[in-house]
Amino acid sequence: MPTFSIDELTTPLTTAQVKAAIYRVLATLGINTSSWKPGAVVRTQIAANSLIVAALSQLQSDLAHSAFLEFATGDWLTLVARYVYGVERLTATFASGTETLTNTGGGVFSLGPDDLVFVKPSTGKTYRNSGSITLGALSTVTVPIAATESGTASSASIGDISQLSTTLLGVTVTNPVALVGLDAETDSALRERCYEQLGALSPMGPWDAYGSAVRNAKRTDGSTLGITRTRINKDGTGHVDVYCATAGGAVPGTVGDLTSDLGIADEAVQQYASPLCITPVTHSATAVPVDVTYEVWMYNTSGRTPTEVQGLISDQLQLAPDGFFPKQPLGGNIIGGGSGKVFVDAIRSRIASTLPQIFHVVVTAPAADVTLAISEVPTAGTITATAIHQSAPPEGFSP
Repeated sequence: MPTFSIDELTTPLTTAQVKAAIYRVLATLGINTSSWKPGAVVRTQIAANSLIVAALSQLQSDLAHSAFLEFATGDWLTLVARYVYGVERLTATFASGTETLTNTGGGVFSLGPDDLVFVKPSTGKTYRNSGSITLGALSTVTVPIAATESGTASSASIGDISQLSTTLLGVTVTNPVALVGLDAETDSALRERCYEQLGALSPMGPWDAYGSAVRNAKRTDGSTLGITRTRINKDGTGHVDVYCATAGGAVPGTVGDLTSDLGIADEAVQQYASPLCITPVTHSATAVPVDVTYEVWMYNTSGRTPTEVQGLISDQLQLAPDGFFPKQPLGGNIIGGGSGKVFVDAIRSRIASTLPQIFHVVVTAPAADVTLAISEVPTAGTITATAIHQSAPPEGFSP
């Protein structure tokens, strides 16, 4: 299959190309366009349509480019940076600072904002005062000023702004501090900040980075490891333990053996998630089989035999990927700061949700909530039904 570049796939049509295509289609349909005189209504319509279609083609090209950080430009890149990377393009700023006015005469001046125009003689750039001024005889006052034009061209070193366009007899001016203005951020600079943002997120945040690394790790044949659950534990001294599990439980292999699943997962953590000064260690979770023994009462309107009901309940508890145990978090569910658990009432609720006709469930095993260590993952053990009681629903009730 040939590979095309982005430019080949997104080059917009010109007005001439659209017009030529329209005439080709008309010729294919057997229409003699050569008899149309220049300026004829139909030729004018085709020219107008070509302009519109070419403009639409340009818009489509810009939209396609905006899907990729490397190819988006201008305002489209600004939107990509904002909504995809959370980075705002830096706009041009007005150079600002202060200007010192020294009155060497006996005049008294009282002026409002923007009444004074200061000049940088070397470039002709102008600046205005942004605050009110009262300048007495033989006195000095320092006022805030800002450039009237944004960008770096209005920047000024100390002493550069030495003229006053507004006439004030006996008054000299100078800027005691440098004024710096910035141009609007270039596309290349904005792209670089977007990439830096990804690095700062490490990626998607330090915690998610570890999970992302092991979940997306692949074997040499391109197949995924099937890791669906992770738990991260840090000791506060630069060591991070990354526990991972598949839907079925433990991850086979050994750290350091890149031919094994656990070794591949650990290598992914080291390459794509480990920040500087952090030592991560990847572990397979330890599978903890949980035996379930239950008894069910239900209405007999499902049309299923007790054996079929038992099969459905077993699927609800253990069938990957959406079964109860394959969806339980590694280390169990944690309330407050205690140990993680598999809760008996959660097992009971999942069994009851198997069919709408089930109205009562008793779970006798496990007898109590199952406590798990952070490195342990619950898996389905032996699923046993002591009885499936089916009875007719109350008169007029239809579950």
